[in-house]
Amino acid sequence: MRILLIDERKNERDAILKALPKTAYEVEAVADERAALESVARLPPEVVIFSSPAKGGEELARKLRNKDASTQVYLLAIVDSTPAHKELSGLFAAGVNDFVRRPLVDAEILERVKAPSRLIRWARSVQKPTAFDFTAAPDVAQLRAWQRLGSVVGDDLAQMAGQAFTVKEGFPRRFSGETKCATIPMSLAGDQLEIRLSVVLDRVSFDWVRSSLLGDPSATNEAVNDALRELANTAGGALKRSATDESVTLTTGLPVNEPFTLPETCTAWTLEIEGTNAVIGVVGQIRTKANQRVSVDKLCEGMVIAYDVRSEAGILLVPGGSRLTSTTAAKLAKILGPKSFLEVAPAA
Repeated sequence: MRILLIDERKNERDAILKALPKTAYEVEAVADERAALESVARLPPEVVIFSSPAKGGEELARKLRNKDASTQVYLLAIVDSTPAHKELSGLFAAGVNDFVRRPLVDAEILERVKAPSRLIRWARSVQKPTAFDFTAAPDVAQLRAWQRLGSVVGDDLAQMAGQAFTVKEGFPRRFSGETKCATIPMSLAGDQLEIRLSVVLDRVSFDWVRSSLLGDPSATNEAVNDALRELANTAGGALKRSATDESVTLTTGLPVNEPFTLPETCTAWTLEIEGTNAVIGVVGQIRTKANQRVSVDKLCEGMVIAYDVRSEAGILLVPGGSRLTSTTAAKLAKILGPKSFLEVAPAA
């Protein structure tokens, strides 16, 4: 990558040159605008780092941007430690892509210079079909985490149990007799979506829970239900962590034991526990769930705030996607007053 460095301060030029490894970058350093424009005309750079003068920084940026319109040069301005808002907005309007403040830090300079490569990778990724779309609600079913739900959950449950699992697509075929289920609700409140992730066991699996997880073959049904909720909680954590890697943040609720009926539309997986006859069913369901508009004095524990809540001064009180505790609900009611209304996903 070719970099043009424009800085009248020799000590600063030398420090930046030292921060940029010669093995990765070809850097030409000049002290003034005239030499810089001559360099651009001779061999256009991919990145220009320039010290923005107190006056004329915008004009210099425009000259660097327009010198060769066919080249997509990346402009990085060096500004004083406390630049005025007007100065920064003017630089961006003139075509500057990013800025760095004095005093300069070697690691920051290096990472700023790497930004074009990161942006290119990002741009290529969003050209492909993806669940992350700025203009629409996330399509959870297209997330890699959702499509690989069995493996995502299976890996964490196997670590929890200390045993190897074999993951197969589809609901367990060899379930027999009574089943027990624990479901953890998860939500994207701003998009009015609810994800329900269920872990299902049959009689054979109950015995495995008692002997392997609880270490007590005679453990009570209540203990088995507790263990089942913990399995569901672990499964929800695995899905949430994997979805975060795709820029989707899920809000999780508390797992509950409930009767199980296989939904008509869902994704289902079988986790076979190696060395045993036990299997675990993992079922994921996506469904829409309309938000509610409620007065702040009606907020209660478990509700999920759909959007950021800010004070009149613009201070963030509660970020969107937060699940309320009774304490947080009371604080919001006190700060905002009973005449305020918020959009929330109902408590699961």
